[in-house]
Amino acid sequence: MTDVAALPDEVQVAVVGGGPVGLQLAGELGLRGIGCVVLERDVRPPQATRALVLHSRTLEFFDMRGIAEPFVAHGHRYWHYPLGSDRSIAPFSALDSSFPYALALPQHRTTALLEEYALKNGALIARGTEVVGMRQHEGSAELTVRSSGRVRRICAAYIAGCDGARSTVRRLSGIAASRTVHPYDVISVDARLDFEPQQPWSHWGPDGMVLLLPFGDGRWRVVLYPYRRLEAYDTQNDARDAAWVQELLCRITGRELALREIEWLSRYRCEHRHAARYRRHRVVLAGDAAHVHPPTGGQGLNTGLADAMSLGWRLAAAVTEPHHGVLLDAYAEERRRSAAHVMRLTAAMLHFNALPSPWGHALRATVLTALSPPLPRRRLAARLAGLPGNAARRGTRIRSGAAAPDVPLLVTATTAPRRLFEALRTGHHVHLTPARGTPDARAPGITFPMVTVRSAAWRQPCIVGPDGHYL
Repeated sequence: MTDVAALPDEVQVAVVGGGPVGLQLAGELGLRGIGCVVLERDVRPPQATRALVLHSRTLEFFDMRGIAEPFVAHGHRYWHYPLGSDRSIAPFSALDSSFPYALALPQHRTTALLEEYALKNGALIARGTEVVGMRQHEGSAELTVRSSGRVRRICAAYIAGCDGARSTVRRLSGIAASRTVHPYDVISVDARLDFEPQQPWSHWGPDGMVLLLPFGDGRWRVVLYPYRRLEAYDTQNDARDAAWVQELLCRITGRELALREIEWLSRYRCEHRHAARYRRHRVVLAGDAAHVHPPTGGQGLNTGLADAMSLGWRLAAAVTEPHHGVLLDAYAEERRRSAAHVMRLTAAMLHFNALPSPWGHALRATVLTALSPPLPRRRLAARLAGLPGNAARRGTRIRSGAAAPDVPLLVTATTAPRRLFEALRTGHHVHLTPARGTPDARAPGITFPMVTVRSAAWRQPCIVGPDGHYL
């Protein structure tokens, strides 16, 4: 725990929230020489599994910073996403990516690895420090923080709210948020289970739907969507809960599956929550502070980490040159639009999984029929993974804001990177040109630090931002 007396009086950026999103953002700012402090209320990082899945585009982001290897080494690879039938899956193995899989990695491990990244880039992490007040001024903002009963103020050029669904920063800045709670009961259990292979599996029937997600070490996350009322469920009796869930699991799957060494059991209702805006003067929001989705498809954490990648270089530019503040408005528009797409996807998947009654069964049968051909299933896998369509990734059509693919580069006397993602590890913009083509006409007007590289696999000149998206 950091003593508040040791905190600086002034800092360029105060990041509120020391989860994966806040730590990723701190690392991005430090990469660009921006001084920041991460203020986290919890004294120690939570050890709960929480978010479990990292998708392909997130691993590509880590590759762009040279930190992907430890995530891959510690994670368990998912080669597909199940769609409720043994014959219907969305195949990650067909993805056009260096990471053609999703990765199961408990959130506490993701947090630890991203904390290393943030500390390596110079961030100060103050745990046990709670934000209790905030004021915005013309050219700065002021936070009131409390730790061990002591209170003090910190002045920052900008405040980044990465402090979760019940964000204190969002509330203190006066940003409203819409909230929708879906009328479906969901039960989630982390336990040991004898089930092979160690790959995601799902099944639906008259009593409900079950989704099994392996950790890779014998533990599984079991997600149940019951289609009948839960009168038998007793939130005051853990033993009765476990017995009832065990019975429901066997009834849905038609198998004798035994839950052992239960680590966590929860009943909840999914919700959507969306901030009315992602920026208000000197405050910007990212991650769950800005958007909350149902856990269907494992989108929440991945969307938040994409926020941090998009915000990092823009926020650094705004701190360095005040006229670049317009980039924060671009961030707010871009990421709010992206989150709206994710919300539509997760809502559709939730209805598919959880909708009871004959209408729900008809919906599932219709969707599985539509997803029978390989092409729709590959497209769904790409969307879950956060990757664009193949056309955009092959360079046949470059759309501003689209995700750029990794491509091999020509190594010259002045350029050492062998891949585009390696070139992005500087945190600079990258001017990508064909081996024998003309440069991008916009390049002379770019005032940000930029690396110029060539590729024999690329047909069009383009400029790729530090977050791996086309300008």
